[in-house]
Amino acid sequence: RFKVVWRLVSGLLSAWDTMVSTTGLIMIWLYIFGCVALEFITTDPELLADHATASIVKENFGSLPKATLTLLQFVTMDAIANVYYPLVMAKPLLIIYFLPLLMFLSIGLMNLVTAVLVEHALE
Repeated sequence: RFKVVWRLVSGLLSAWDTMVSTTGLIMIWLYIFGCVALEFITTDPELLADHATASIVKENFGSLPKATLTLLQFVTMDAIANVYYPLVMAKPLLIIYFLPLLMFLSIGLMNLVTAVLVEHALE
């Protein structure tokens, strides 16, 4: 029993450098996308004119920490439709912002991390 658990734990410990570098990479991406959100989403007059999207913008993108925390939801795919769907419906060009965020951070990077962890666990 404990042999299987030990393999998993040793695999995680041997992949520690990968986990730290992935966390750093995620933080850099979140910071960059957060800064872009502050520049483009919070200053958009069309989004601020509509009451529904204005409340989403103020609540989720009002400051850099709020924007980064909101974008962290995209990494874990935690209730993101409530954030991006009304914004994209109001301004369809925002799909250019949200799609790379979903593709690279949520899907691509997390699948790479899983593959590296499995590879280290099998060694």
